[in-house]
Amino acid sequence: MLTAFLYEKGKPLTKEVSRAQMLAVLKRKDILLWIDLENPTEFECEALIEIFNFHPLAIEDCIADKSSPKIDDYEEYLFMVMNALYVTPEEELATSEMEIFLGPNYVVTFHRSAISGVEQVRTLVQKRPDTYLGRGSDILFHALLDRLVDNFMPLIDRYDHKIDELEEHIFTDPPADYLGTVLQVKHDMFTLRRIIAPIRDAVHFLIRTPSPFIRSNHLIYFRDIYDHLFRIYGLAEAFHEAVASVLQAYFSYSSNKLNEGMRRMTVMATLTMPFIIIASIYGMNFEHMPELSWKWGYPLSIVLSIGISVVMLVWMKLKKWI
Repeated sequence: MLTAFLYEKGKPLTKEVSRAQMLAVLKRKDILLWIDLENPTEFECEALIEIFNFHPLAIEDCIADKSSPKIDDYEEYLFMVMNALYVTPEEELATSEMEIFLGPNYVVTFHRSAISGVEQVRTLVQKRPDTYLGRGSDILFHALLDRLVDNFMPLIDRYDHKIDELEEHIFTDPPADYLGTVLQVKHDMFTLRRIIAPIRDAVHFLIRTPSPFIRSNHLIYFRDIYDHLFRIYGLAEAFHEAVASVLQAYFSYSSNKLNEGMRRMTVMATLTMPFIIIASIYGMNFEHMPELSWKWGYPLSIVLSIGISVVMLVWMKLKKWI
């Protein structure tokens, strides 16, 4: 699906943009074009080459949809790969890739699936075109980055709450799938760090490297995004360490419970040893054995077994073995 917005100061926002109008944008500096390609067809993808003549390597990154977050300067435009984050119905953290081309008077976004941040900017552009399109392509570029980064925070809050629940349940009555949940959260935190770090570095490149596509008085907005990413990465690091601590505590707690169970079983086995020994002795099939014909032999063996077990139990208590 191709969505286009053509802004010219003093005129209504144009949503139906022909290819001829797109080509005309490249020759004019007083208008701004935003093209959003969401799961585009092959015909729509051709616009990237026929109209804008983007570099084949950038086109390859768009088509492959397997690139890590990065930013490349192609002199005539900036090319940035971003990743949006979302939670699947299976409660797993997943990523959705998006490519952004930033030119002097145009922005082209390319993504295979719907991204909430892009949808939010589309809504804002239609409501306030002067604010988001009338101030230059770098402001629209900032709006897209800002929404993508802002949408990381609900995920951070979600995992913060989830880790708190894991810590609360570890010493109470953890559910059967507790270990699987901890490992999944640990994997999600690894994914979060892996995505946030290159995005942070790419934004840092934007604010440290002069570019004709981002005006100096607008760099402060990108510094704000970098500050958010720096904070989010710090939280992701803290969450990863917290999950590792939960996992270690869970293994220690499980080991202690297992040792406790083994200790109780050992005590029970030890206390039953007198019964087993005495019963095995008098269970031997020898003809001449003492007490075989004695009428008090059976009661004596029972009392003797119980007495020895009680003495052993008292002795263990005094030694504080149990």
